[in-house]
Amino acid sequence: MNPTIPTPDELQNLLLDRLNLSEEQKNDFLFPKYNVGDLSLFEDMNIAVERIYKAIKDGEQIGIYADYDCDGIPGAVVLIDLFKALKIEDRVHVYIPDRHDEGYGLSVLGIDALEAKGVKLIITVDLGITAIAEVADARSRGIDVIVTDHHQKLSEYPSAFAVVHPKKGSYPNQDPCGAGVAFYLVCAFLGKYKEEFGIKEGFEKWMLDLVGFATLSDMVPLVGENRMLVAYGMMVMKKTRRLGLRTLFAEQRMDINALIETDLTFTVAPRLNAASRMATPMLAFELLSTNDPSRALVLAKELEKINAERKLLVARIVKEAHKKLDSRELPEIVVLGDLSWRPAVLGLVATKLQETYQRSFFVWGESGDGVIKGSCRMLDEHHAGYLFQAIPEGVLIHAGGHQAAGGFAVAKEKIHFLEEELNKAISEVEHQAETSNQSDAIKTSLGIVTTRHLQKLRALAPFGVGNPQPSFIFENVLVTSTKMFGKNKEHLECNIEDSFGKAVAFTFFVDEEMKSKIQSGERVSFLGTLEAGWRGGVRVRIQSLTK
Repeated sequence: MNPTIPTPDELQNLLLDRLNLSEEQKNDFLFPKYNVGDLSLFEDMNIAVERIYKAIKDGEQIGIYADYDCDGIPGAVVLIDLFKALKIEDRVHVYIPDRHDEGYGLSVLGIDALEAKGVKLIITVDLGITAIAEVADARSRGIDVIVTDHHQKLSEYPSAFAVVHPKKGSYPNQDPCGAGVAFYLVCAFLGKYKEEFGIKEGFEKWMLDLVGFATLSDMVPLVGENRMLVAYGMMVMKKTRRLGLRTLFAEQRMDINALIETDLTFTVAPRLNAASRMATPMLAFELLSTNDPSRALVLAKELEKINAERKLLVARIVKEAHKKLDSRELPEIVVLGDLSWRPAVLGLVATKLQETYQRSFFVWGESGDGVIKGSCRMLDEHHAGYLFQAIPEGVLIHAGGHQAAGGFAVAKEKIHFLEEELNKAISEVEHQAETSNQSDAIKTSLGIVTTRHLQKLRALAPFGVGNPQPSFIFENVLVTSTKMFGKNKEHLECNIEDSFGKAVAFTFFVDEEMKSKIQSGERVSFLGTLEAGWRGGVRVRIQSLTK
C-alpha cells in the first residue's frame, strides 16, 4: 500500500498518537463519558448554593448580571432555566450591560438598575472577578453578590458573598468558560436540593446545548471536562428544546441533525454576538429564552440583518488596518487603533489581523464616553490575563481576559505607550502554552478524501483550542476546473486531482494572489482540511498555498 494513503483506522491512530495519550486515555478521548466532578472542590460553591436557597425561601428578588457575549448570555439563560424549573422566574431580573455605553464588567449603573427592582442577591455570569470596587459598592447597599467567573483575577478576589472561580479551589477543570462555571453552580444546587423542589434527575443535561456552545465560542481548551461538555452539548443541541435556536437554524437552512462545531462558531455565534456589537445584547438573550414562535422568527431575522451590517463594518476597519500596517515593522505584540473605530467589533478585527500577520493584536477605538477601549487576540505563546497583570499600574484603566482573548480600556494619553509596555511584559510572564503535535500538518494525497476517512477523523471532534482540526499538505495537485460563488463571487470552488484520487476543494474570501494561482490546468500545493460536502461526500477546504 502506498505510504501516502493511510487507511481510515491508520489515519485515526496517527492523529491520536500525536496527542501523546495512553491507550486508556485514547478510549476516553474517542468516547467521552458524561461526568461532573466533586463541585465542593470550588472553595465557595457550598455557601453560594445555600445563599441561593435562602433567597428562594425568603422570597427575595434575584439579579443575574451577565456579560454580553456568547459566553455570558448562554450562561444567563442556563441560570434562568434553573429558576424557571423552580417556578420563581417572576422574581429574577436579568441585566446585561450595553457594550457601547458601559463596556465589559460589573458597573454601578447595572447595580443601580437591579437595586431599583429590589434585588438583594446578584449572581454574575462570566464577569465580576476584577470588580473589587463594584462588589464593595453592592455590599454597602445591602446586596449580596455571588461572583461566577473564569477570567484572570487581580492580586485579590472581590469581597463578594461567594466567589465561584476555578482558581479558587481545586476543581480539576481549571479552564471552563463562564457559562461552564454557571452550569457547575446549577449542578451543585440541584445536587443538594432537586428532590425538595421535585426536579427530575438529569434535568440539567438539557442545558448542555448552551454550555457546549459557550465553551466552543469562548475559545477555552477543548480537553478533559471541556471536551466532554462540548461533545454532549452537541448531542443535546441536535435535540434542543429552545425555540429560538431551532428558528435560527431554520432561517440559516442548517440541518440540525448534521450540526458540527463550526456551524455554531461560524454561523450561530456571530449572529448572537452581533446583538451587542450593533444593537442590544437583550436581542440574543431573548432569542435563546423565548417560547413565542412569532417572536423567535422576528428576532432571528433581526439578528441576520444586523450581522450583515456588522460584516460590512469589520471589513472596512480591517482594510484600514492593513494600510496602517503596511509600513510598520511588527513586534511580537502589535497595538493598533483609530479614534473612529467602533470598539464593539474590534475583537473580530483583532482575530483577522492575528491570523493574517501571526502576531498577537490589541486593537482599539474610542467609545461613546471618550475612553479608549479595545480587544485583543493572542498567539498560543502569549496569555492576555497574565500580560494585563504585568503591565505597570496607571497604564490601563481596566482589563480582563484569559489566554486567548481579552478586553481593555486605557486613557488617551497612555495609549501610545501600550505596545512598548506589552512587549516589555512578555519576558515577565511565565506562560508556556501547551501545543499539540496534532497541529502539525500531515503530508498525504487525495486518496484520503473519502467518507470513511472523514468519519474516523470526525471521531476526534469537537475541534478547537487545545484540539485543533487536523491539517494536511497536498502537493502538486492538478486543478481541472474552477468557479467563483457567493453573493459577491468572493469564494472559490475547484475540482482537483492527483495520482491517487479526485476531489472538490474550496476556500472562502479568496484574495487576488490565490485566485491567480488556482487556475484550471495549473498545479498547486496547499494546506487543507477535510469537511463534509454540501451535497454529501467529502470536500477539501484550502487554508493556504504552501508553494
